[in-house]
Amino acid sequence: MADRPRRCAADPRGTPLGRLNLQPSELVVLTVARHYFGSFAEPHRHGWLGAVTAALKFYGDDTGPHAAFAVLSAVQAMRRARVSAFRFNSADCSDCAAHISDNERQFLNTCRAMAQGRIDAAEGHALILCEGNDVQPFLSAAAILIEVCQLRPGADHPTPPVTARRSKARPRVRVVDVPPHAGL
Repeated sequence: MADRPRRCAADPRGTPLGRLNLQPSELVVLTVARHYFGSFAEPHRHGWLGAVTAALKFYGDDTGPHAAFAVLSAVQAMRRARVSAFRFNSADCSDCAAHISDNERQFLNTCRAMAQGRIDAAEGHALILCEGNDVQPFLSAAAILIEVCQLRPGADHPTPPVTARRSKARPRVRVVDVPPHAGL
């Protein structure tokens, strides 16, 4: 049976992205994360393919796979800590993708605060996002995401791919298994 086009929900979609002044790398991380969220919500749609494609398109062949996996690791750590469903906007709908939900905003705010070295603020955002549960695995994954996806202030564009001769050791990214009843 072929997938029928879905209609957008009439519910509020959140804040328009244009109001947030996000860096290009933050927008890509949001897009990659949205594809993963969609993949968990509707596995048959294979949203993870869109996640990897978006990361490769922005970061290139060298960093793209690492960026896609770093975002997945952060998403998985966050999912493991949460109990309730995560509200997100689809990356595949231009109307929905032009907005950011409160949950998505907390995800990005955690990463943004960590990138700026505001650890207390990052922990606060993570505690809200993770509903008061253990945030350390999520914060650890977010720290790797920040490094790999170049979310440091002023890092608007990815650096050129590293050649095999000059490649440096990459941070270790871990994915945790989440039970099927864990939210998304």
